[in-house]
Amino acid sequence: MSEYKPVSKALLAAGVLLAGICWYFSFSLSAHIWWLLWVAPVPILYFSLRLSGKQTFLIAFTAYLIGRLSWVPYLLSIMPLPLVFIFTLLMPLIFALQVLAARKLMLTYSHWSTVFAFPILVTAVEYISFLTTPDGTAGSIAYTQCDFLPIVQVAALTGIQGITFLVTLIPTAIACIVYRYQQKQSIRTLSVLTFGVLAAAIIWGTVRLNQTTTNPQALKVGLVAIDKEAYHQQKMTGEEKQIYLANLYLQHVAALAKQGAEIIVFPEKMFTISNNRRQHFLQQFKETALANHVSIVACMSQQNGAYYENRAWVLGADGTLLADYQKVHLFPGELLDSVKPGTTPGVFLRKGRTEGVAICKDMDFQQYIHQYGNAGANVLYVPAWDFERDGWLHSRMAIMRCVEGGFGMIRNARMGRLTINDYRGRVLYEANSDDGTPMVLTGSLDIQRHPTVYNKWGDWFSILNAIAALVCLVLLAIARRH
Repeated sequence: MSEYKPVSKALLAAGVLLAGICWYFSFSLSAHIWWLLWVAPVPILYFSLRLSGKQTFLIAFTAYLIGRLSWVPYLLSIMPLPLVFIFTLLMPLIFALQVLAARKLMLTYSHWSTVFAFPILVTAVEYISFLTTPDGTAGSIAYTQCDFLPIVQVAALTGIQGITFLVTLIPTAIACIVYRYQQKQSIRTLSVLTFGVLAAAIIWGTVRLNQTTTNPQALKVGLVAIDKEAYHQQKMTGEEKQIYLANLYLQHVAALAKQGAEIIVFPEKMFTISNNRRQHFLQQFKETALANHVSIVACMSQQNGAYYENRAWVLGADGTLLADYQKVHLFPGELLDSVKPGTTPGVFLRKGRTEGVAICKDMDFQQYIHQYGNAGANVLYVPAWDFERDGWLHSRMAIMRCVEGGFGMIRNARMGRLTINDYRGRVLYEANSDDGTPMVLTGSLDIQRHPTVYNKWGDWFSILNAIAALVCLVLLAIARRH
């Protein structure tokens, strides 16, 4: 451990409080202050180089716990209290262990390259969680950066894991530079390399944001969300109510078509139908599409014997059924409701273009949406249903898949956000229906297909981080032995 003079309790408390508050508002589902995430780790990582292992664990756990408390009201609305308790404590525990490991490597080996230990460990753990947990990429700290568009472009190269790496590398570098400067150690290589990486990422992202395409094809779209109270009215039941709900959506089609909409996207689970009545409802949507010369994306819950299927129909302007997609990735509540998952992506041809349809939680999974990019999808239509508090976050999680895959997206969420975004993650049009208020959104999107490095090479960056994390663990074992 360093022989530098001890940290005063007042300074330590201030640092922990600063870090905790920064994490609290950067993780917040309503604040969306991206730059605070770059500040939050600095005092904790700096103090870790001047404190004992036990003290480091305590301050890291405490500060990160303060930050994660911002999610507690949201978690209480979607999961039981014991799981909220476990989740809220598990994240700070993992973070504290990562800080401890990075601290040990930086103090033991005293080489500038150890600055990469912390970002490597954080990125590797996130990647493992992406592959092994039922929620996919949900919870990644990279999503806090969705409003920082130059950095968001890194996802086109590395996936969102590259963003996670950057937002942990720079704070580590700042902490390490200050510490080494105070210890009268060289900081030139460390400074040039780490801030050179940041500058390169921002410059590349800025250039990508300013790319232009000659003669892009414009797609005019319409999105509709009806009043949530329509689902709770008690006057009608059974099929009568489902017909009523379907008509509430369909009554908007003619007006949107007159405004020039080429395709209309409705949200997830508009209504529920039985398998033997499927054709009746489908025919109604076909006739509406044909009568108004407009394509329609409609999503419903379809009962098929003892189980349900979450399905999305894509209808062409001539009434042709272009796709009948079954949602692949389900959230736990759907599994409890006997919903059966699908198995294949919803890729189809419309007007000679390759397009795709996915449903809500499908967008949380990189490897799955990667298939749409590989298939050459130009645009993705996404019916969704959010949980009121997470409307902004869940819409931005989906938008990150667009940056990774190089395509635009039209996403319509019940109890969430209605968004139209381009392949760079830039939100072109947005409406807020988090509280279930009725909403209509129209806008146009330039159809632009931009193949990405991530689309071609997949998780190359994450795999490198996983290998580097194993090297870190070996070096830790050697350090403990000596």
